Amino acid sequence: MLPTLSPELKQAQQLADTAQVFAVIALVVIVTTIAFDGGVPIGVALFDDTLDWREKTNRVGLLMVALLPALLFYEAVNRLRLALQHYDRGEFFSTEASARVAQAGDFAIEAMVAVILVVPNVTMWITHRGGFDMELEPATIGMLAFACFVAAVGRILTAATQLKAENDAFV
Repeated sequence: MLPTLSPELKQAQQLADTAQVFAVIALVVIVTTIAFDGGVPIGVALFDDTLDWREKTNRVGLLMVALLPALLFYEAVNRLRLALQHYDRGEFFSTEASARVAQAGDFAIEAMVAVILVVPNVTMWITHRGGFDMELEPATIGMLAFACFVAAVGRILTAATQLKAENDAFV
């Protein structure tokens, strides 16, 4: 028999259900953005007969570099969606759910590092300008801090679920 959920846990379960809807919407928006901002221009560059193979490679490479953060954010949101499925089913002490939260934070950190360091620098090198640049806006720093927070919370939840499992083993 499953234990009766407290009002707070019922509310959390309902919020997880609602958050899943927003996660799916976010995933659709990210995929659409990747398709239009990446897929279409890549297709145009590949089939443009006026460009030689080096120019095509250069354009496609620049587009792929620019898409890297979106691809990483897609996976971060997807991992959170998977965690929310566990919480929606009332599995609040699931090791799988907490691991997904930690993974989401890790992917979000990687995406922010891509935004801050990888995209500006690789773009400069592909365009033959060289040098070093960083995208350090307040919003990017805030998002990096938030991503670190999510990764930390995921690891804390994992430790908490392990402690609960050990305590339940003693009972």
